[in-house]
Parts: sequence; structure tokens; C-alpha cells
Amino acid sequence: MRPLVKSTMKLLLRMKGFWFFLLITPILSTLVLNTKQSNLSYYERSNVSDMTELERIDIKVAYYGGKGKYVIKVYDAARSELSEYLLQNLSESGLFHVCRVDLTDAKILADNALSPEDPDLSVKLQELVNARIEADGFSDRMGAAMYIYPEFDENLIDLNRESLKIYELSEDSRSAALRMELDTQMQKLRSAYQISHSNSEALSYLGRADAATPQKEVVTFSAEGKRNLSMTQVDQRTRMGYAMAILTLGYVFCGLFVAHIAIHEQNDSVYLRVRLAGVNVFTNFLTKVVTVVFVTLMVSAVMGVCNLFLDVESMGIDRVHFLTVLTLMGLIFSTLSMLLGMIVGDVMSSNIAAFTVWSVSSVLSGLYFPMDYTTDTLKVLSGLMPHKWFLDGVEMILLGDKTAVPMLLCVTVAYLVVIGSLGSLGLKVKRVDEWGNA
Repeated sequence: MRPLVKSTMKLLLRMKGFWFFLLITPILSTLVLNTKQSNLSYYERSNVSDMTELERIDIKVAYYGGKGKYVIKVYDAARSELSEYLLQNLSESGLFHVCRVDLTDAKILADNALSPEDPDLSVKLQELVNARIEADGFSDRMGAAMYIYPEFDENLIDLNRESLKIYELSEDSRSAALRMELDTQMQKLRSAYQISHSNSEALSYLGRADAATPQKEVVTFSAEGKRNLSMTQVDQRTRMGYAMAILTLGYVFCGLFVAHIAIHEQNDSVYLRVRLAGVNVFTNFLTKVVTVVFVTLMVSAVMGVCNLFLDVESMGIDRVHFLTVLTLMGLIFSTLSMLLGMIVGDVMSSNIAAFTVWSVSSVLSGLYFPMDYTTDTLKVLSGLMPHKWFLDGVEMILLGDKTAVPMLLCVTVAYLVVIGSLGSLGLKVKRVDEWGNA
């Protein structure tokens, strides 16, 4: 078996594509891990009082509902102190997340071919908002939208005129809670405005009233089966997810190059000559598996060298755990791509199949965006993806859970057993004479 492994490794080292994925993917992963950008996972926001300011009217708000928030997209044509007070109170309630488009901003008006001096600006703004909300109802995902009229302050004292308009864009039962909260806040604003008859005095009155009410404290806790990460840890996990996605591509294609060698050997009847030399089918197959293990360790070794240039504190995970996670993950994907390529039996088709598997696993596992608020079907599919388990393992390590590595070892063994079983079945179905059908 040893001469066969050495022969396969020599063929691998002659491939330029193998060297590309062996060196480039660890370097790209290192660059991603070295990024200093924060709040990469905005969907995990924990500050309940923050209100998101949108720079354009067409920005989607689907992923601003971190931790189950009810998202409200507000088109604010007043931008007064009283409308600001209303929106801040909505944000601080803890149930809603407000994303505001400032329709008084000159840039936003210019982008939509409007002018602040236009005498019909109010009518045109209403038409613009109606058109945008109709589009958002199909292309975006939010609980509700709100349009605050330019005459918001003036209409507060006149009960027969609307100060704002609500558009319910979902069947979420929290829409009723939104209307109740708005009714409460609007009554407070109207009472203060009717007493004082001026914005400054109304705000002063509201400030004194708020100071006299008990202050609430929002405590974040994690439910059973959930992990509560800090914002720093969320950023670290997100960077790790991006790096894992890139590095996995290297593991997939390095394993696939082993399959390419096996495909060429099948086409050139190499296996027939090997069997005539007295080497059985299982030994032939085992040489490819051993080669895949060596290839996985080579990629991890290159990543280990690149790891020396990383700031361990900013990663939130020590180098030993980091390389352990990547190596175990690499074993799964390298083996999977090798068997998949051998079953497909064609170089180009195997490349497409392996890339598809990598893409599906990366997307459905939550490496790029969260899967917490998707359908139950997608959550089930996400649980079948190898990336999902290793991302969970990273979270456990970030939280200091010592059971992370044993869990990942068990996951790796389980996936390898499943991949090996399905792979052997696939080879039998394909009836590859060189490997035998026994």
C-alpha cells in the first residue's frame, strides 16, 4: 500500500491546481480572520434602544430583526422632535426594531427626483411611499411599515386629521401590540401638546413625565438549547464562519484532485494491472483514503503557518482548538469530495458536483447569514450540513465549553461512517469493475 500512496502523492504534487488550493485558500482565510470590522452580524444586535437609519428608500430590512424583533420600516417626512420621541419610545419598548428613512434628507429627495421647494411635495411623497410599500410587500420582509406625515406636529392637536399611517405587511400577531403601543404614545403626545401648545414645552412635559415613571432594565438571557454570545463573540464567530467557508473550498478540491487521479487510473486500466500484481480491491481504495488524510493535514499545516500571523485574542479561540476544528472539518469534506468524484466518474462533472455540495452546505449551515428565523424545513436541512455542527462547535469554544472537541470528534466519525457507507453503496450501484462488486 505504501508504494501506491507515494505514487498518488507524487501525481498530486505535479498538479498546479492542487498547489493553488493548498496555498491560496489558507491565505484568504487568514485575511478574513484578520479583518478588524465589527458588527459583521447585524442580525445579532442586542441594544434594544438603537434605531437604524437607512441611507436609501429602497434598502431592505429583512435581516434587521435580530433575536426575533418585529421590524418596522418608517418613512419619516416630518423629522421633528416629537416624531423622534415617538420612534425612540417604540425602539426602547424592546419588542420592535425601527428602521427609519428620513424623507426630509436632501440626498434621499434628490435620488427620487424630488425637491424640498416643490409645493406638491407632500402629495408626491405620499405617492412615493405608497409605491415603495407596494414593492416592499413582495420583495422585503417586515412586520409593518409606517408613514409619518410632514404635518405630524400640527395634526397632533386636531383629532380629525391623521399624523401617521400604518401599513401591516405581515400576519404577525404582534401587529396588534404595535397598534396598542402607538395608541399609547400618540395619546401621550397629544396630551402634552394640548397642554403646552409648543414643541419645546411638550417635550419638557414629556421628559418630566418619563422621569417620574419607573425605569426598566432589559436583561438578555438564552433559552434552553441556545447560546447567548456577546457582540464581540458574534463578530468572532462570523469571521470564523467566512474563513471556514473559504478554507472548506480548499479541502473539497484537494480531495477532488485525489478523485481525479482515481478516475484517470480507472480509464487507463491501472487498477487491472494493480490487481494482477496481487493487490486487492480494499487496499486500492484504502490508499486513496490515506492520501486524502495526508492532503487534509497538508492544508491544515499551511493554515497553521498562516495562523502564526493571526491575533489570537481577536479570534477568541486558541490555535490548537482552531486547527483541530479545521482539520476535522477538512476530513469530512475531503473524503466526501473524493468519493463523490469517484462515483461520478468524470472530471468535469465531479468538479461541478463537489462545488454544488460545498455551496449548499455553506449556505444552509448559516455561515453567511442566520438560519434562526427561517422555516422549519430549512432548519432541518441546516442540521444535516457539516458546517452547521462545526459552527456550533466554534460557539461552544468561544463560551469556554470543554465538551466542544469531543462533540466534534463524534460528529466527524458519524459523518465519515455515513459517507463511507453511502460511497461504497454508490460504487456498487455504479458497478465499477476495477473496484469490484463484492
